[in-house]
This record gives sequence, C-alpha cells and structure tokens, in this order.
Amino acid sequence: MTVDEDLALTALRSQRSWGPSRWPEDRGGHVWPKDREVVTDDGARIRYTVRGAEGGPWVVLCSGYLCPDNFWRGLGAALMERHRVVVLNYRSVGASTHPRATGPHATGPGTTDLTDEDFSIPRVAGDVAAVLEAEGAHDAVAMGHSMGCQVALQLWRSRPELVAGLVLVTGPFASPLHTFYGSRLGAHLFPLARHGLPLLPRALQRGLLKSPRLPIAVPVARLARALGPHTPAEDMADYLRHLGEIEPTVALRLAHGMHTFDATPWLHEVDAPTLVVVGSRDTFSPPELGERVIERIDPSELVTVEGGTHAALLEHPLEIHDAVADFLHRRLDGPAWRRLAARDAVSEARGWSARRASA
Repeated sequence: MTVDEDLALTALRSQRSWGPSRWPEDRGGHVWPKDREVVTDDGARIRYTVRGAEGGPWVVLCSGYLCPDNFWRGLGAALMERHRVVVLNYRSVGASTHPRATGPHATGPGTTDLTDEDFSIPRVAGDVAAVLEAEGAHDAVAMGHSMGCQVALQLWRSRPELVAGLVLVTGPFASPLHTFYGSRLGAHLFPLARHGLPLLPRALQRGLLKSPRLPIAVPVARLARALGPHTPAEDMADYLRHLGEIEPTVALRLAHGMHTFDATPWLHEVDAPTLVVVGSRDTFSPPELGERVIERIDPSELVTVEGGTHAALLEHPLEIHDAVADFLHRRLDGPAWRRLAARDAVSEARGWSARRASA
C-alpha cells in the first residue's frame, strides 16, 4: 500500500459523526446518527439520515444482519462526496422501533407480540422503499452488504421503479445457512436454536447476545476465519456493542427471515445493472455465490477482493470503492447519473488540457 493509500484509508476509517441521539430508545452503534423518520404501514418507525452531495444521484445503503451502519464507514463516506446517500436502520435495529409502535419514542409492543412476518425480507425491503418514497428518491442504486444483498434484491423485485442499479457485497441471494462455511449444517441446527433459545431465561438470552462484546470475541472470530487479519477491531466494536442491545426474539425472527428468503426462482428476471463483490476468503457467503449471480443476471459484473472475508467492506474499502465508482460511471443511466458522468467528462478533459499545457 502506498503512503497516499494509507492516508486515504486512515481518513475513511476515522469517519465518525456521533452525537446525542434524538431518539431516547436508540441502541447506538452508528457512524451517522439518524435524524429523520418515516412510519411504515405496520407502524414501525424507520429512522434514517441523508448525507452527501445535494442533487447527486441517489444511493441507499442496505446493511447486513442486525447491523446499524458501521460496515459502511469507509465506502459510505467516499460515496457521499458525489452522491446523495441514504443510511437507514431496519425495524428494531439501531434507532428504529419495533412494528406497531404507539408513539414517537416508543420501541413498540412487547417482543412476544412480534411475528415472523414482521421480519421477513419483503417486509424489511418495504422499510427501505418507504424511506426512498419519503425522500422522493427514484433511480437509486441499492447497495447491499451480507443480508442487505437479499434486501436490495427484494427491493428491486417489489419496487423496480425505485432501483436504477444493484451493488451486492459479500452477501447471499438465498438462505446463508445453506452455504455457511461450505456446509448445510447451519440449516439443520437453526431450528433447534430458534425453538430452544426462547425457552431460556430472559437474562441468559440477553447474556448470549452480549457475549460478543468480550475482548476475546474478535480474536476468536479471526481464528474461525469469520474475520481476517486486516479487519479493524475498532470498527467491529461498534457492531458488537449494538448487538448486545438487540432483543433476542428480534435476532431469531430476522435470522428466520434470511433463512426463508430465496431469490433463485426469479434472479434471472433482474434487469438492473448489477455489480457483485465477493471476498476470496469469505466463509459466510463463499465467492461461488457471486459466480452464480452473474450467471443469472444480465447485465452483471463480478469483482473478487483477494484476501477479503465477510468483512471486506471494512478490510478493503478503497479497493471496493474504486470498483463501485468505476461500475457506476460506466453502467448507470438516468438524468442525475448522466449529469454526474458529464461532470466527470469535463473534469477529465480539463485535467488532460492542463497536462498537455504543462508538457
């Protein structure tokens, strides 16, 4: 890595704009505090923020399983220089409430009232659609990481008029439990966890979700190849702290939503330009999944991040940003995207003229 790349990476990783939350029930873990909300048709209050260039093309960041927004720290900050970027929390995550919340500062009903349907991928994608509609954001690029790839695909399926393109980063298009560590064992064990965890005392349930906060968590994750040697521990700390604030029932129901989602039957119908980014060492969403996606979606492209794990967004933000920026420049159409391309062309021409004059 060059000195310039090292400085740029340090700047990206230092992106934080924490401050007092306006939402008393906020579970924390944010890079960008959420200052707006939209109420969905089932009463969930989805909190979000909009950052970046006024009038720029829209990008919406679809986070992974129980993630607030910390995995987007590097790529999101870079995109905000030239795009209008929506960063949201899914229902019951971060600052957002459970469904059927009864007031602006209510988290929602007791967790015993929540259902599997409340946390299906189509329902979560509906949260994203509600935010885009509230902002009048059409022709957005939906960028997904991990479970967020499922959400982005479902967003296209449900509301294609909102989606100009897809960027799918280290994530599945069907149940991740069928490919987790190259085995289907997770799919067989999950029903035991799903039905067994609620039988445990509530304090023990919460303790299990708080256990990843222990100092040993990240080293163990590296030994298990869930994270790589370049995964910044300080970035994972935000996610792990937030994880301890999640209701165990929410964690199980959202995992069930991931497990039962399957885009395979209609993946070939996706006609939005799609970039697939895989990590060569990803044990959660193996790189072979990306190859299957580009076999089914036209037009689509595949980028492999050598040495990248499931946390490649944190490990290699500059490499991923360069691939995403190049893809958006070449593939996206629409008024805002054409204006951005025209500005790029003018800047490139001016740079060429300046170089020629100094030659």
